[in-house]
Amino acid sequence: MDTWLQRFISDTDIPVRSGPSPVSRSAFDQAVREALTHWRDAGAFAACALMRARLAADFSDPVEELRALLRQAVDDLAHDPRGVRAREALTAGYFSGAPTQEAAARRIGLPFGTYRRHLRQGLDLLCEALWQRELPGPVETP
Repeated sequence: MDTWLQRFISDTDIPVRSGPSPVSRSAFDQAVREALTHWRDAGAFAACALMRARLAADFSDPVEELRALLRQAVDDLAHDPRGVRAREALTAGYFSGAPTQEAAARRIGLPFGTYRRHLRQGLDLLCEALWQRELPGPVETP
């Protein structure tokens, strides 16, 4: 019986996360925003609250893997038509090195108010996508 159980556990295709998230949704959203704000400062990024979130718990190289996860999650926004402009706004504002939001808006050719709307939408979509990964349950495998 023990051998069968061990084989069953090791043959499970979908790993299961256990336990609740150690942070509230609002604290998690704030941690995502903090991580994006510190994107270009390696020391500050490594110390951000998102590093203590459940989704980063099993990373062997937490800083690099969390950066890759954030970048991929932002890129994935473009798969939804309403996320295309949101992805552009997040990329221009956080990843491209624009010194100000005004400069980021100019970089992608949007009026500042429109840029801010897309940025807010992008942050909301990104936080929701990452929160779904943070919640306990089966891990989605591509």
